[in-house]
Amino acid sequence: MNTKPQVEGDRTAITAQTGAASVSVPALATPTESRPLRRDAERNRRLILSAAKVVFARRGLDVSLDEIAKEAGLGVGTVYRRFPNRDALIGALYDDMVVSIKRIADEALALPRAWDGLVHFMTEMLATQAHDKGLRDAMIAQEMHLDEHDPQKGQAVREIVQPMLYALVERAQREGDLRADVVPTDIAVMLITAVTMLELTAPVAPDNWRRHLSVMIDGLRARPDGANCALTEPPLDDEQIEECMTGWKYSTRQAPRQRT
Repeated sequence: MNTKPQVEGDRTAITAQTGAASVSVPALATPTESRPLRRDAERNRRLILSAAKVVFARRGLDVSLDEIAKEAGLGVGTVYRRFPNRDALIGALYDDMVVSIKRIADEALALPRAWDGLVHFMTEMLATQAHDKGLRDAMIAQEMHLDEHDPQKGQAVREIVQPMLYALVERAQREGDLRADVVPTDIAVMLITAVTMLELTAPVAPDNWRRHLSVMIDGLRARPDGANCALTEPPLDDEQIEECMTGWKYSTRQAPRQRT
C-alpha cells in the first residue's frame, strides 16, 4: 500500500490507495486547534502564582506545593508539572515582580513632570508589597539566591531602577521640584526604609505606610532658598548601597534578633 500526503486547505490528509478506491484519513490537529490547551496551561500558571501569593502571605515560605495546589483548586500533578519545586515557584514570582517593576518604572518615566514620576514610582513600589509579607519574603529570598548563584539575573531589578532614578532625579531638579542636594541613592534608601516601616505597621494597619511616605515626599520637595533643612551627612554611593543591601538581607533573616 502506498501513501502520500495531500493538502486540503490548511489541513493535511493521508490518502491510502487500494486499487481504484482511496480512503482519506484526516490528519492530526493543527497547531491552531491546540491553542486552547496552551491557554489552559497559562490560566493554570496564573492560578498557581496567585494561590502561592495567598498561601505565602498566610503561612510564610515553608509551605508545600500540595497546599498551594489546594488553594488554587488544581490537582497536585498540575502544579508539579508547572513547578517541580518551591524554588522554581519563587523564581517565577520573582520574574513576575521584575516585569511589574519595569512597568512601574516605564510609567514613571512617561509622566510629563519628573516629580510626579518619582512620587508614582515610590508609591506604586510600596503599594505592590503592602498587603503581602509572604511575597516580600519570597522576593528577598530569591534575590539572595540569585546574588549567590546567578549574579547577572540578580542585577535585573537594579538595572531597571538605577537608570530610571538617575534620569528622574536630574530632570526633577532641573524642573525645580526636587531639592538640589538630593541624589538617587537617597531615594533608594528612603524606599528601603519605607519597606521596613511597612513591615512594622502592616499587621495592624496595612495602609499606614501612605502616611509616612507622604512625610518623606514632603521632605524631598524643593523650598525657597534656605527653607530646606540642611543635609549634614554625605550621601551613599551605588557601591555602598549594594553593601548595605547585602548586609541588611542576610542579617535580618540569618541572625536571630537579640532582646534586651
